[in-house]
Amino acid sequence: MPGIPKRSDERLGHRTQDELVVDKIEMGGPVRIPEADPSWCPIAVYAWEAYLASPLNIYFTESDLAFGWMACHAIHEARKSGAAMKMEAAQSFMRNALFNEADRRRIKIELTRKEPEENPTVNKNVADFRSRRRNA
Repeated sequence: MPGIPKRSDERLGHRTQDELVVDKIEMGGPVRIPEADPSWCPIAVYAWEAYLASPLNIYFTESDLAFGWMACHAIHEARKSGAAMKMEAAQSFMRNALFNEADRRRIKIELTRKEPEENPTVNKNVADFRSRRRNA
């Protein structure tokens, strides 16, 4: 995405060592998570719960959560009023908070679902059952 610099360890080219110096800050401690507003419509609550459950949540800081909360509030306001400008504002919030797959791909983040691990005990039991059934 144009305008977003790469992380320091991803930069290539002819930069001097001085240009590669980046202050890296390690975060620690729990992040406070705001509650959904009880007056929100169901889709805004669902969006908030989905945002919190996102695999990206390991990177969320409190400012990210505040921005995501505002996106959900914008969804509620847009749904309540039905005004096109409020819908566009909610979509803008959602794009900036990386709510959906297309927005994440634009900045080269792709989430994949982990395949469920096979349980050898279950597989053996099923195979045994099928062989006994064939022989019966």
